[in-house]
Amino acid sequence: MMKLGFAGAGLALTFLAAPILYCDPIQPKKVAETTPQASDSGAGSQPLPPPPQSSISLYELSFGTVCGVCAGVFVKKGARIVAFALGGIFVLLQYFGSLSLLRVDWSRAASRFENFFYTKDASGVSKPPNVGSLFRWIVNFLTADFPPRATFIAGFALGLRIG
Repeated sequence: MMKLGFAGAGLALTFLAAPILYCDPIQPKKVAETTPQASDSGAGSQPLPPPPQSSISLYELSFGTVCGVCAGVFVKKGARIVAFALGGIFVLLQYFGSLSLLRVDWSRAASRFENFFYTKDASGVSKPPNVGSLFRWIVNFLTADFPPRATFIAGFALGLRIG
């Protein structure tokens, strides 16, 4: 009972110590007013800033840009799904390995990965893939026989950003 009393007293003190909020009454908008500005109800009223402009104007986008935005969103969402699936497979393999249900030869898996993804230059040195080479491969694959390549690349980058 004493705990409830102390809790009630503490809540009462917080309500007493709270600052008083004063709200201005809402003024109805005038019909002839075309710009959204604060009403002149007293000193210190400032006009509202203009609404933010969108970075995407649907009327100025070309076909290549629209295709690029759609492809960028698709690639970004697909990469997340693939990463989720591969991560889940890795966790399951590790779990089954800890239970001695199966044995994974990780060195052989690593060598197959290197054979598939690494590239060899003229001197025979293998180079690992990087983000730039992956981006170039995706762009070259997606823009093969597609004339508006420059607008597609801009839209693709925007699609990766907003997707």
